[in-house]
Amino acid sequence: MRKENSDFKTSFLSEAGTFIRNKDYFAFTEQDDKACYVIARGLDSDTEKESAELAVKSVLGSFLDKPTLSRRKLKRYLWEAHELLQIESRRVRRKVSLTLVATDYTRMVWAVSGNTRLYQFRNGRLHMKSKDQSLSRSMADAGELSEDRLDKHEERHNLLWYMGKPGAFEPFVSKKTVLSEGDVLLLCTPGIWENVDGAEMLDALEEVKEPAELVDTLEDVLLSRQNKQVPNYTAAAVYVNKVFKEDPKKKWKIIKRIALVLIPLLLLGGGAYYYTYKTAKAKVEAAAAILEREKSGDEAVQEKDYPGAVKEYSEARNAAIKVSDVVHMRLIGKKQKTAQLIVDGDSSFKDGNYVKALDSYEKAQKEAKQQSVYDEKDIESKIAKARTYQQITELMKQGDQKLQAQDYEGAKETYAKAKKDAQQADFASGEKELSSKLEAADAKIAGVFKEKKQLDADKLEKKGDQSYTAQAYEQAVTSYAMAQEIYQEINMLEKVLGVERKITKAQEKLNPPPQPPQPAGADGAAGGGRAPAAQGAGEAGAANQGAAGQGGAKAASGGQAEKTEGGGK
Repeated sequence: MRKENSDFKTSFLSEAGTFIRNKDYFAFTEQDDKACYVIARGLDSDTEKESAELAVKSVLGSFLDKPTLSRRKLKRYLWEAHELLQIESRRVRRKVSLTLVATDYTRMVWAVSGNTRLYQFRNGRLHMKSKDQSLSRSMADAGELSEDRLDKHEERHNLLWYMGKPGAFEPFVSKKTVLSEGDVLLLCTPGIWENVDGAEMLDALEEVKEPAELVDTLEDVLLSRQNKQVPNYTAAAVYVNKVFKEDPKKKWKIIKRIALVLIPLLLLGGGAYYYTYKTAKAKVEAAAAILEREKSGDEAVQEKDYPGAVKEYSEARNAAIKVSDVVHMRLIGKKQKTAQLIVDGDSSFKDGNYVKALDSYEKAQKEAKQQSVYDEKDIESKIAKARTYQQITELMKQGDQKLQAQDYEGAKETYAKAKKDAQQADFASGEKELSSKLEAADAKIAGVFKEKKQLDADKLEKKGDQSYTAQAYEQAVTSYAMAQEIYQEINMLEKVLGVERKITKAQEKLNPPPQPPQPAGADGAAGGGRAPAAQGAGEAGAANQGAAGQGGAKAASGGQAEKTEGGGK
């Protein structure tokens, strides 16, 4: 509830600079009632594991298990991370600077080990800055070094305390500090505070309105130095736009109730009575909260609202922790774990990571067997769906491998099977993707088919060229015609026209055009040689007519008579 009724905005960046590895690490968690922000810088040179990451995850893991603003508990969380680094220091000594901020959205507690820093800005001014655990800081506290020289002093990295240090470990843990609306918290590693001074930080705050803009501006200032070597740098900004406020009426009612009971008890001289009453009242209220929240969580599970169930179970478990109700703490913790596994599975399923989703669902199924509130059939349905989607995804990958190996027919067959399964499983996005992949496979097959056809047509065209050269024009025309047909089939129009010209040329050689008529000779007619004389009137009559010089006799077969100039035969 606190988180919902407050407004904390967080943004960060972490870069390696000019180095290959980034030894910085930042992470945070914002829960319903409390939040924790942790920044760290690895001081060792190990390349197998990042010490800063180990330390941050250890601290956040402890906080997530038991969120708190207790100075004693937070110090214990730092000690646990410190001891983890010592255990992991087998090959090299693991060393880390770390800063932590814990808040209940109204107050904060911060802790430092080393020289990572926290800056708190309020009303456009620097309200508070954490102190490094370094020799230069110690010199400044002793008056041997001015504050303006601190960030550049040669002993600024000579740390007196840090995580992983052999022997004693003394982190600084602050008292609870009240937050104000408009506060800006800036956590940073030396890569930032060595290269961006306080005045530049204030200038950046005036120019921007959002945490993302602030860290980007700080990065711009750092890079504008144009140093040949840029260290690892990390900055995280938390804008406290609104803090959580208690209901004053509710608070006043509680005070009045306590007063009504306290006054008579004090009159009896019983300070112990008041303590007993207060303790009993707290236990009763906590017990009621446990049962109420657990019931709400059970109802959310029955409605398949698993995120809501996680939230309610978390509230119930926190209430159990407050009164050290170990039984309810464990029972509700198991319910919360099951709901969280389902939520994680749903999130992975939505992201398309079906293997991870299946793993979460199967773990949830195992946990739910001992909890009657969960519907095992619903979980089984989620498992079956995730498994089916995963199988379809695997088929899709197999098709991709075949397509890459140029087995286009095999890829098409695999995609078609996967698409059919996707249709049956109502896997809409998978079906759409597989349709695209089938189109791609068809395009590849069409491309191969066209290439083969083109090769066949090219061979026929070359064969026609060879026949033409050898003056075998009929064979040339046949080869050209077959090539032209294939070119038309694969829609290569330019080739079609080119072969058409070759066919025309070959046909001209095969059937030359008729020659124009030649002029007549001295004794020849215009149409060529003489026609034989008609034999119908007998040889004598024909001779007599010929002697008379009357002209020509009829040509045989009904042709035109050929006219003569002199006497006949």
